Amino acid sequence: MKKLLLFLMLFVPLLVSAQDKQYYIYNIVTFEGNFKKEGLKVSIDNGKTVEKLKDKEGNRIKFNTPASALMYFISKGWELYVNGSTSEGSSISIDGTGSGGTSTTSYWILRKSCSKEEFDNAVKECFK
Repeated sequence: MKKLLLFLMLFVPLLVSAQDKQYYIYNIVTFEGNFKKEGLKVSIDNGKTVEKLKDKEGNRIKFNTPASALMYFISKGWELYVNGSTSEGSSISIDGTGSGGTSTTSYWILRKSCSKEEFDNAVKECFK
């Protein structure tokens, strides 16, 4: 009897944790523009396409600051999962003089909780 009780005490938590598996849908948000001059513009990679964020009328949405963009996405049910940046550039050296430039793109990876079925459908839609 004690062995059975010990077995149940060890096995039942495994069943409970297996049922708590979380699934998420991800979006990658990138930024462009100078928000001090023209407003911050964002593009969204949803796994199927990369599109500029637009309102219902098809106009590009511009944000005053990065914080306002983040609050917008949070209000839509997304949570910030990762933020980062990538840099690319080149340099040329002619006769000991150099020139070059770099470009940095900031991004957020946002996620939203979903069901297993929604996750599976999103994965299927990612392939051509």
